[in-house]
Amino acid sequence: MVECIRCGKEAVVELRYCKEDLCQYCFKELFEKRVWKANKDFSLVTRGDRIVVGVSGGKDSSALLFVLHKMAKKIGDVEIIPVLVNEGIEGYRNKAIEKARELCEKLGYELNIVSYKETVGFSMDEVMKVRGPNGHKSCTYCGVFRKNGLNQAALDFKANKLAIGHNADDTSQTFLMNLLRNETHRITKFGSQTSEEEGLVKRIKPLIYCLEKECAWYCEAAELPYYLGECPYANESFRGESKEFLNELEEKYPGVKFNLLHSFLSIQEELKKNPVEEKPFLKCASCGNPCAGVKCKKCEFVEELTSKKNASKS
Repeated sequence: MVECIRCGKEAVVELRYCKEDLCQYCFKELFEKRVWKANKDFSLVTRGDRIVVGVSGGKDSSALLFVLHKMAKKIGDVEIIPVLVNEGIEGYRNKAIEKARELCEKLGYELNIVSYKETVGFSMDEVMKVRGPNGHKSCTYCGVFRKNGLNQAALDFKANKLAIGHNADDTSQTFLMNLLRNETHRITKFGSQTSEEEGLVKRIKPLIYCLEKECAWYCEAAELPYYLGECPYANESFRGESKEFLNELEEKYPGVKFNLLHSFLSIQEELKKNPVEEKPFLKCASCGNPCAGVKCKKCEFVEELTSKKNASKS
């Protein structure tokens, strides 16, 4: 029997990057301490917060909701509102919704659901049929529509913060993708939280110090319901290839993901000392939401898809 390095009980988790074997209890404690450390480092959750939590039924958001539930009780005067965005992917999201609803019922929350069909007029299955050979990759549409749906839900609920389940893997992948695309100007725009802008609810990422696989381990240790299925459209994404690349590196060189994460955080901190003047947000000519150009990406994509749909009918 492999013993837990901290308490001597049977170990169930091996953390190769720090050469520690942990039992179920000690691992749960470590995971939650990392979330509390993120909260201390970045002041993510404070008394008086009204937080919309983006849930999906997957491991990351299930871990996020449960940890924030415990954190809210300890901090006091923090309201949690779970919101799930239903993309409309038959055979995938409907299964995840069941797990998300099960977890919410277990914790005493009502699960609020918004859908692409309601917010943009197209389900994701319809987007894939309509986009055509010259359309964008699936994750490009999905990322924009999901972000818009969650932000609008947070505005509707009058939340001052929007918590999403992005973990250490997500952050290191995004950082790598920005470097590979020569989009270094984006480095200051993501991280543990976003800056406050009119019309955009501040997004926070309490799981920034937690690895993706550890979110699944935490769900198992805490006996949380979650759905482990993969999105059927994810094979198109550049992120998917970056994820696979980093997973292979992590297998050979344990700790590389955390190294990349902390490199990103160090660079971001240095950039904050000498900030580059950024152009202020404009208002989308169609919906009025904040955007960088004449129209926001959501409206651009909806107009594009509507045009293609109408053209196919004529």
